[in-house]
Amino acid sequence: MLEVSNRQRVLVVHGLFRTQRAMRPLHPALKDAGFDVIEYRYTSTRQTVEALATELRKYLVEQVDQEPGVPLHVVGHSLGAVIAVKATSPTIPGIGRVVQISPPNRGSPVAKAFEGLVGPWIRSLEELSNRDGGPIPAGSEPGAQTGVIAAKSDAMVPIQSTELAGAIDRIVLPGSHTFVFWRARTQQEIIHFLIHGRFSSNAPRPD
Repeated sequence: MLEVSNRQRVLVVHGLFRTQRAMRPLHPALKDAGFDVIEYRYTSTRQTVEALATELRKYLVEQVDQEPGVPLHVVGHSLGAVIAVKATSPTIPGIGRVVQISPPNRGSPVAKAFEGLVGPWIRSLEELSNRDGGPIPAGSEPGAQTGVIAAKSDAMVPIQSTELAGAIDRIVLPGSHTFVFWRARTQQEIIHFLIHGRFSSNAPRPD
């Protein structure tokens, strides 16, 4: 089993309509690998993607300042994956690697379908739509080493919607949008990337 050789931290960031409890299936594997796990709490429906990313960036800077010299990584799911990349760009010294799980980097067709209906009550939905290319502009480079995990059976965020210019690695694993990170293989790949900066060599890459 992969384990870190020195103290490192991982901040886990949940997605839209979720709370910090949604990421807890990841905790045991991360802790067994030697990481300290930090939960990030935020209200996902009341602010824009940009505002959420700004708040997360402030929190990350605070965490780095509190324990300088202790690497801090970020693992985010869905909306949390998007704001993880935006919050760490430009680079924050002390931030290690970022893993995105089912990220709608280029926007979600489901968000597009519902933005007119519920958009006025969900501030981030319009930005998460694929109507205008998604929440992360094409060609923008992440400020941290970033790995992307797409879910093979994801009806909300298709594989092509997870594309991220400048990502170090991108893989496709079995599972649905909500539950892909509950799987042991996904958890192993997250840990592999956090330690090595790439996913395992036999993990399936998109065509």
